[in-house]
Amino acid sequence: MARTTSPKRSAAAAVKDAKAGIEAGTEDVAQKVRRAGARAKRQASALEETLTRSAEDIAATVSDRLRSVGVDTDRMVDVAKEQATELQKLVEDEIRERPLRALGLAAAVGLFVGYLSAR
Repeated sequence: MARTTSPKRSAAAAVKDAKAGIEAGTEDVAQKVRRAGARAKRQASALEETLTRSAEDIAATVSDRLRSVGVDTDRMVDVAKEQATELQKLVEDEIRERPLRALGLAAAVGLFVGYLSAR
């Protein structure tokens, strides 16, 4: 006597096969995503290195050209550092002397920048 499977058993077997297929597909997709992520990291790292080297080359070229026309870039850097230090002291003194005014000014600048960025 031939044995036939019931529709219930056939459906259960089909569901089991579908689950196995989905799990295998999910693992395959996850593996592809991991590989793509690793490749993206490598490419980002290479791009960062390239940009860093390019920026250093540009800075060296500009510095060399400025020196060739008689500009002392080292002195310019020193003067800029001195001016930045003096400006920082001025700002700190102003904030200590008038904290509410500094807070109001900071709020106004924040609102202005927010307005501009919202456009």
